[in-house]
Amino acid sequence: MESLIFSIKQSIPQLTKTEQKIAEFIIQNPTKVTTMSVQDLAAEIPTSSASIVRFSKLFCADGGFSELKLKLSAESDQDNEIYDEIAPQDSIDDLKKKLSFRVNQTILRTNTSLDNQDLNTAIKILHDKELIVSFGIGASHIAAEDFQQKFFRIGKTVITNNDHHVISTILLAKKEEAAILIISNSGETKEAIELARLAKQNKIPIIVLTHKNVSALAKLATVILVHDDSTENTSLRSAATTSLIAQFYAIDLLYYSYFKLDFSEHVKEIISSQKYIAKNFKEED
Repeated sequence: MESLIFSIKQSIPQLTKTEQKIAEFIIQNPTKVTTMSVQDLAAEIPTSSASIVRFSKLFCADGGFSELKLKLSAESDQDNEIYDEIAPQDSIDDLKKKLSFRVNQTILRTNTSLDNQDLNTAIKILHDKELIVSFGIGASHIAAEDFQQKFFRIGKTVITNNDHHVISTILLAKKEEAAILIISNSGETKEAIELARLAKQNKIPIIVLTHKNVSALAKLATVILVHDDSTENTSLRSAATTSLIAQFYAIDLLYYSYFKLDFSEHVKEIISSQKYIAKNFKEED
């Protein structure tokens, strides 16, 4: 289940001052809030009842304040420290709890943010084009390489390189046969935007994997795949870990969705490659 307290905590920088006051009170007193009415909570903070109602709709659009209290009740036995960033005094067990919690929330929230129709559009592009170019800078290049490795296994031609000049040359040489997957958390990476502009000018389909669906890169995309951004606004860099996990997960969804389009043939390709590797690259004792 997605954590309401975690969602509220991570959203604080984007909230208004009044909403921040409400958020801080709820985070510090989740069990108490479950026993309160809208009027009680408004008087305690203090703020208006209308502000409480609007805040509840932000995080529980369908059920409002009643749903907010139910979700808080479901998290009542959770250790509040699990929502905090990593700290110098954390034990190994503390780190395990915090990071596993963030990984779980990342996958749950990525499931919500990844639109099925957008996934299907991306899969069709991958299926229709002979050559796929994958590109990312920094940690996103690791995800681009993961995409290449997975699709190689089922016979798809994928080229990746973290030099955008090399990628530009490939795109221009193969523009009729190519599509490009660009991975960028911010959607504002200079090299990624330049490649997207080049692809758009040459009518090359652009799949963008990002956590921001409003960005310079997103505006150029043929289809946008949005992954979780739940830790991107934190002060430390656990975000780099969870955002990469979100990218890997989104790529896995693309891979397995593509895989099942021709399941039997792709299984044969994997078995064939496994047999070849086992026969020709067997480790000697």
